[in-house]
Amino acid sequence: MTNTKTFTGSAQSFHGPVTAVVTITDGKITNVESENVAPNTPGELAIDRMKDQMAEQQTADVDAVTGASINTTNFKKAVRKALAVYRGEMTKKAALDSKTPVPNDEENYDELNQPKESPARQPIYYSEGIHFNHSYDIVVVGSGGAGLAAAAQASQDGLSVLVCEKAGIPGGTTNYSGGVIQAAGTKYQKEFTDYQDDTPEKHANLWIKAGEHRVDHKLVRDLASNAPKNIAWLARQGIEWESVYGHNHIPYVSDEDFADRIHVYKNGGGMGDGIILTQALLKTALNNGAEIRYESPVVSLIQVPGTKEVKGVCINTKESGDIYIEAREGVILATASIDHNERMARDLNAQQYHDLKDKACLSMVTDTGDGIYLGQMSGAGLAGMGGVIDFDSKTGNATDNRVPTMQSIFVNSQGLRFVCEDATYAYTYRAIFQQESQLGGSTYMIFDDDSIKAKGSVWTDESLKQDLDKNVVQKADSVVDLATLLDVPESNLQNTLDVWNKNAAKKVDPEFGRLTGIHPLKAPFYVHENREANLGSIGGLKINTNCQVLDNNERTIKGLYAAGLNAGGWIGPYYPGSGTAISGIIHQGRKAAQYIAVKARVDAMYDE
Repeated sequence: MTNTKTFTGSAQSFHGPVTAVVTITDGKITNVESENVAPNTPGELAIDRMKDQMAEQQTADVDAVTGASINTTNFKKAVRKALAVYRGEMTKKAALDSKTPVPNDEENYDELNQPKESPARQPIYYSEGIHFNHSYDIVVVGSGGAGLAAAAQASQDGLSVLVCEKAGIPGGTTNYSGGVIQAAGTKYQKEFTDYQDDTPEKHANLWIKAGEHRVDHKLVRDLASNAPKNIAWLARQGIEWESVYGHNHIPYVSDEDFADRIHVYKNGGGMGDGIILTQALLKTALNNGAEIRYESPVVSLIQVPGTKEVKGVCINTKESGDIYIEAREGVILATASIDHNERMARDLNAQQYHDLKDKACLSMVTDTGDGIYLGQMSGAGLAGMGGVIDFDSKTGNATDNRVPTMQSIFVNSQGLRFVCEDATYAYTYRAIFQQESQLGGSTYMIFDDDSIKAKGSVWTDESLKQDLDKNVVQKADSVVDLATLLDVPESNLQNTLDVWNKNAAKKVDPEFGRLTGIHPLKAPFYVHENREANLGSIGGLKINTNCQVLDNNERTIKGLYAAGLNAGGWIGPYYPGSGTAISGIIHQGRKAAQYIAVKARVDAMYDE
């Protein structure tokens, strides 16, 4: 007669308490289930994978899944607590209290705060005698949006595809995005907005101007012209587009180039909704025969000496060590930029380095510049390094043109206003970074009681009180008190407020060209310190419009391609607005795959 019982434990995780239900039959783990796991999240993907491993290995002590370490580590704690109840080491009540520690738990997980290094190594030189363990038409390095778009397109075109993913789950940083995509002239833009005559040409003009002469015009125009086709292609993959909105203005870009272009799909648009997009792409790729290997970082490119031609990759796994994989038609690097690589950021991107020191980076912890490092060691050039995707996660300021910027001003450590506060968010945060770097100290958002009541307010009376209690917001009853609180020159601050109030009374901002939230400010004042959240760095390998990687002499490296934020030169020194990255990611992933497929067919014809 079998003896089957279930035991339950709970632990605090990223999205709240997570519960594990463990079934024990005759002393063996026969099933592990989860409850209260946030749906459509990386944590859900990772926990589903971990549950099977626990039942198979008969232990809770399986490795946390890279890419969702917080969620899976805490799910392990919940399982350990359930097992502690089974062993009589905890009461049922204690195990269900998510704050109760696991008995004898000595593990310390601090992955997010540890410096990250790339595992990439020097190229392995190809020779006729080299032995490949496996062979595919295309090897895609990374399973974020760019990698999955490449895999989906290539497999639809009949090519054999292997995706090598460093983490334990698919999706990369794209999972953490809203999944929104910019495109001009689509049928959805016409349906959901007043912009009936928008064109890709206008779209490209805006991106080029936002790039401040640091972008490759050909790359930008190629992206803008193909973005509508990518929207239609994604619809065929099951993405349901349901609304379109716009990003905030840029003071020096003319209104004629602006339009509402940010496409939102069903259940998308919020942080973490990008997983809907990546899962759709993954489904397409797998249904068409593509394969994916997790926890299989590419550590070297296999390259012909002299010509630099790339023939394949070397992956490194815990189980099998180094494995050589042939890429008959090409390798597509799609591993994002240098987001968490402190050493590379220090050398290549001052603002990203600042954000890492500030522990502000929210992108996938496996984004350590692997593709860029692999490309550099194989002779590739770099382009577009220096920008970041920064925004204010507390206020969400200037992330959506449907929401006016709160009645407020930003001042620096000298008490001076320095930027157009309702310009698109990364433009503003570049100025914040520059002010804090040049002058030291912090920058601040100043608002008043009328601000709370106005449209676009970040706070309600209740939430303001809570943040005052937490010291997230501070209060000053006069300009003198405000200057003392911020430790800024009183005369500067008084003059800043006088000038602002004089102009605001006329509803104009001749200093910086602000358009919304223009209103005089009066005591008592409230202060919120500006603090960036970072979704990655900008810049990567130099490419052409076929996504072929170029060396420093603008020559193609045969067999090597790069896509998305692994590639550089198509976004300028600040992020121009939501939906730009995903638009480029999808486009370049597809473009690389399409070019390889056409080239393969042409080569096959000549071989015949």
